[in-house]
Amino acid sequence: MALFRFQTRNPNRDRETDAGRLQRLNRMLDDLRAEMERERNGLRDRYEKVAADAAFSQQALENDRVGAAMSSKIDDMTDIMIRYRGRIQSLEKQIGFVTDLHGQVEAFSQENAGESLSPVAARADRG
Repeated sequence: MALFRFQTRNPNRDRETDAGRLQRLNRMLDDLRAEMERERNGLRDRYEKVAADAAFSQQALENDRVGAAMSSKIDDMTDIMIRYRGRIQSLEKQIGFVTDLHGQVEAFSQENAGESLSPVAARADRG
């Protein structure tokens, strides 16, 4: 009878498959977070440079050492700083989200470490 030839998957194979998927997910989340952090750090560096340039330009404008055209450049730098700040805040939220996801994946991994075992195999592994 064909009914008696039915085979179940090896529980160890299921555990390895599940663990591999979770490891890939963790690596992907780590890669995404690193990418976001690099972008954020680069923007912070540029923000600080523009802020310093704007401060020196404003000081020069106040001391009448530059022409009126500098006022327009200072306004442009201010707009750039506002955009950088907004993007940095967005990246911070994204980093927090990915960090939370990573924590959820870790918790899920720990909670479900032996779930792919059948009750019989689980007892055999414990005993």
